[in-house]
Amino acid sequence: MAINSGELRHPITIQAPANAVQSGSFGASVTPSSWTVVRSDMASIYTAGGRETSQASQLVSEVSHVVKIRWTSDVLKAGYQIVFGARIFTVLYIENVQERNLVLLLYCKEVDGAQ
Repeated sequence: MAINSGELRHPITIQAPANAVQSGSFGASVTPSSWTVVRSDMASIYTAGGRETSQASQLVSEVSHVVKIRWTSDVLKAGYQIVFGARIFTVLYIENVQERNLVLLLYCKEVDGAQ
């Protein structure tokens, strides 16, 4: 999968949770209170179609968007977030296309109520 000229036209910021797992009651959901910028990049953002959701089969019902970026040696993980303008996406799954270190597809779910 190649990147076409002009395809990566959306400026995004990829963020990691700033705080490690906080102590809390057993089974409590921990939502990060702050985020650290991992990198800023240009991306292509599109809604997930049948092909994308079938590739991430365990996340079929959750994937709403796919973010395409150039491969990076930076460590990116599920649970990171992508900020695009006033919109926020949570990364659910990352695919290094054909393991060629050229393109990364970040399968995401848009966060409701993003400001």
